[in-house]
Amino acid sequence: MDLKAKPFHLNDEQIKWVEDTLASLSTREKVGQLFCINVVTEGVDDLVAELKKLDIQPGSYMTRSMPAKAVQENFRQLQAYAKLPLLLAANLERGADGVCDEGTCFGTQMEVAATNDLEMSYKSGLVCGREGAALGCNWNFGPILDIDTNFHNPITNTRVSSSDPEKVLEMNRAFIRGMKETGMAVSIKHWPGDGRDERDQHMVTSINSSTVEEWDATYGRIYRAMIEEGAETLMSAHIMLPAYSRKLRPGIKDEEILPGSLSYELNNDLLRGQLGFNGLIVSDATTMNGFMQTMSRDKAVPTCVANGCDVFLFVCNLEEDFSLMMDGLKNGILTEARLDEAVTRILALKASLGLPEKLAAGTMIPGPEALEIFRDETHRNWARECADKAVTLVKDTQHILPLDSKKYKRVLLHVLGDVGGYHDPTKDHAKRFIEQL
Repeated sequence: MDLKAKPFHLNDEQIKWVEDTLASLSTREKVGQLFCINVVTEGVDDLVAELKKLDIQPGSYMTRSMPAKAVQENFRQLQAYAKLPLLLAANLERGADGVCDEGTCFGTQMEVAATNDLEMSYKSGLVCGREGAALGCNWNFGPILDIDTNFHNPITNTRVSSSDPEKVLEMNRAFIRGMKETGMAVSIKHWPGDGRDERDQHMVTSINSSTVEEWDATYGRIYRAMIEEGAETLMSAHIMLPAYSRKLRPGIKDEEILPGSLSYELNNDLLRGQLGFNGLIVSDATTMNGFMQTMSRDKAVPTCVANGCDVFLFVCNLEEDFSLMMDGLKNGILTEARLDEAVTRILALKASLGLPEKLAAGTMIPGPEALEIFRDETHRNWARECADKAVTLVKDTQHILPLDSKKYKRVLLHVLGDVGGYHDPTKDHAKRFIEQL
């Protein structure tokens, strides 16, 4: 670990803050830094009360989408409780509607890529970063580097840029460039790469079936380029990469192959060793079934950090999972040295974002006036431009388009779904489409 190198680029003063802060923390406080807690309610009084009761100081939080004022106030209250500056995250993949109700829905990554305009991807990153920062976010769980190899995949679908690895690479490079201008850290995902399986890691441990050669030429090439681009963090998912596990650990048995979130060889030998990633690794949500199917949770919680993840994302039960991490230290699954390494990277990310200085100046969370950005039409106009440029004719073998009202008196419109959901909350497309017709 080199704190002066990419992606941290810390100076001597910042490194001193990291070292002094690490030395000042008790073991319990260090373990607290590993946890990123999910914020799902408008108001965190109960959460803060629970944290105080349990004497736990998490190092980071991720918020679900809710009114902008509530997001800002939640962050302000959580930071007031915290001893150290917090990493405050959101899923800013397709726009700031992923963090607040008023946020601009810029467009899915596939929509942006359909414009064939790198400037649009750059603007998407800029919008996500600007609007997220206005709420207090400093960490984005995106962009998604997965490849749409299998259109049946329930996770990737239109959340990814393309089935063409080159387009995935170029579009996300532009997105990161826009986001970096806003001072936001990115987390490239879902390591070691989704989009080949037909299964959902929320429900089951999934598999990237690429051969070593295929992975190197596609996912590996993309990740290497984004690491070179300076991506600060990476999300390690509940996805196996059997070909590489077998290459890196000759003789490994099928039942010993683990997903990225729990795999030593994928996180350390492949990611840090072969690709040279020096940044922070965060697990994907540990509440997913894909995390809990390969071993019991009492082993999985400390093993996640022991085998390479620096941040443990979400909890099933805060008191229980924290105790399991502490137990992992006592029984040797997790060592003090590995704990210190993980916390050092967490502190290094905070230092690289200038969070200690912001905390001292009282500017960690912007004031209410920052929410005026959601009244500015500039970002929505960019989103409209993106939508216009993204319209793509995939197939028209009967030459029906454009529709001619003289030739076609009636149109049958059949819509599947259209109710909104977790990854895409928008709905009522059919109603708008009928109005346009």
